[in-house]
Amino acid sequence: MFGSTILDLALGVLFSFLVISLVTSAMTETIASAFSWRASTLLQGVKDLLNDPGFNGLALSIYNHAAVNARSSGGATSQANLTAIPSYIDAKQFASALIDVADLAPGLDVAAMQAKIKTNVVDPQLKTLLNGIVARTGANIDGLRDEIANWFNTGMERVAGAYKRKTQFWGFCIALILAVALNIDTVRIARTLWQRPIMEFSQPAANETAQAAIMQAQKLGIPFGWDPEAITYVETNSYNWGFILAGWLISAIATLFGAPFWFDALQKFVQLRGAGSK
Repeated sequence: MFGSTILDLALGVLFSFLVISLVTSAMTETIASAFSWRASTLLQGVKDLLNDPGFNGLALSIYNHAAVNARSSGGATSQANLTAIPSYIDAKQFASALIDVADLAPGLDVAAMQAKIKTNVVDPQLKTLLNGIVARTGANIDGLRDEIANWFNTGMERVAGAYKRKTQFWGFCIALILAVALNIDTVRIARTLWQRPIMEFSQPAANETAQAAIMQAQKLGIPFGWDPEAITYVETNSYNWGFILAGWLISAIATLFGAPFWFDALQKFVQLRGAGSK
């Protein structure tokens, strides 16, 4: 069975990963909100989906529609004139807006709808798509709305993937800066905890904030930060900076898994440690 030293080492490392993940997530969300990353990524995704890179055709009409952008005035003539940019668009609402913009009124037959598409939709690829949907649904307005909504959801999955990659990249950069600034060196933490195990550890709360996590880490004595001991460690190991850089890099890479992952892992190790002798 695992010894308490091994469990304490794992707890300390996992808690360190949780701390930096919480701080990184909070900072990334703050930056994303400040720079409207979600809204701008969604806007670019809709422009790509509707083949309207200049934002002067269908994409502009969709963003002026109240079903998609109820907070706007509806009179924007360019992207710069948009008074509000939504961070989320419901697929059904998008489908309804596209149906209205293309003037596909209920009660029209297949030929009449395809004629409307030919008149109101300029892009050939979208014409082919909408004509096919109209033909498959037999000009049924509910079926048409469902098909367009499914097409929109499929396109937004790629947009969500692009947004996730963007936030992961910036999250990693922020985490690396934090790891260096706060000296969260996984190698040093593991080495110190192996020599000096944790004496007491309380299970973290589900709604624990980044500040509370840092305070608890300080109480536990997990070695991070630029205290005199850390500075001495760096100076005495200046010949082997590879381990120090690796420790910072490991801490930054760990944030890519996200705070919930490390929180769940930490709970399991706390339960395992609590099942044995203290």
